[in-house]
Amino acid sequence: MSISSLLEKIRCTLIPIDFDKLLSTAERRTGLKYFCDQQCEDSLKFLIDSCNNEANLSLIGRIGARQHLLELLKTRFRLIDHWLRYPEIQEQPVLPQIFITGTPKSASTFLHRLLGHDGTNRVPRMWEVMFPLPSPKSVTFDSDPLIKKAEKRLRWLRLIHPDLARAHPIGAFIPQECGSILGYSFKSNVFLDMFSIPSYETWLRIQDMDSAYEFHQRFLKHLQWHCPAERWVLKSSDHVHSLKTLIKIYPEARIVFLHRDPLKVLQAASSQMTLLKRVFSLTINLRQLGAYETRSLNDKVKKIMEFRENHVDLEDHFMDVRFLDLVSDPIGTVRAIYDRFGLTLSAEDESRMEAFVIGERHKKRSDTFSLADFSLGPEQESAHFDLYCERFSIGREAL
Repeated sequence: MSISSLLEKIRCTLIPIDFDKLLSTAERRTGLKYFCDQQCEDSLKFLIDSCNNEANLSLIGRIGARQHLLELLKTRFRLIDHWLRYPEIQEQPVLPQIFITGTPKSASTFLHRLLGHDGTNRVPRMWEVMFPLPSPKSVTFDSDPLIKKAEKRLRWLRLIHPDLARAHPIGAFIPQECGSILGYSFKSNVFLDMFSIPSYETWLRIQDMDSAYEFHQRFLKHLQWHCPAERWVLKSSDHVHSLKTLIKIYPEARIVFLHRDPLKVLQAASSQMTLLKRVFSLTINLRQLGAYETRSLNDKVKKIMEFRENHVDLEDHFMDVRFLDLVSDPIGTVRAIYDRFGLTLSAEDESRMEAFVIGERHKKRSDTFSLADFSLGPEQESAHFDLYCERFSIGREAL
């Protein structure tokens, strides 16, 4: 046995990630009995097996992965118990929704935060997704003690991994994307961002996502129960993998598709994924990561194009926004989105958005790596996306 294999065996023995142990610990710490349906159980088991067999977790990575899965399991148990005791939560209609999706690294986080400055919009904040119990309330939403609890936990992440914090905004009050909500069902692309687990990805791509999106909707009803607004604004580029399910669960949803030069997407996404996976993994193979991100982006743009071609009857539910238009005229882009969907932007909300835009322009964020670091060549990769760029009139950016 090699030294690396021996060390891995020691890490697995000292810090086991085991379904039965996670389940018993969650039951003991919550005082609640089993709250996983068969789909949830199967999903968590497959995720655990993939992490144990493929993720090449460091010691800190194993501790972090086990703790994260345990927290998700505990919170899921508590939420389902809460919903059983208060059935009126799930009897309410979910607020209307705008979903932001499309290619990753296309300023979706910026747009999500920008729209969050409209007081009629409800965006899920990081603190309430991390700690959804007790239910957030409008009167204490900005001063809830759970905000400090979340910020304390996130502060450690910023201290340990400052490069990650510089690459992507992290904070208790920053809007959170849907992947973290879907994570409570253990069917989520968020785990692919954290761990290198190809078998889980292969498995995830062929799963029926209804149960995950049904839980997602129940979660939104929970958050809006004592803290409603006119509409939800939600985001994740990974929704492109489940667009049919999304419109099945949310048939009245309006969807904003963000588009960007695929080469810049590859550079930015590969850079960020490297930083994320370094939190948990012993080593990162940049060539393999670049190849993975290329396949992933190809898959996403293909699914966007196929979905749009097959749902021309829903075109009035969709809007396309190009990255260069958004960053050059953010407020104009918001007005265009509102006009498209028949919404009104008040002068007060527009002023708050303008102040946010001014503040963001002073912040400098840059990609940590170049395409060459991932053994990707501009000419070679560009050809893969010509049809997509032509379909959505996407301009090229300087690398």
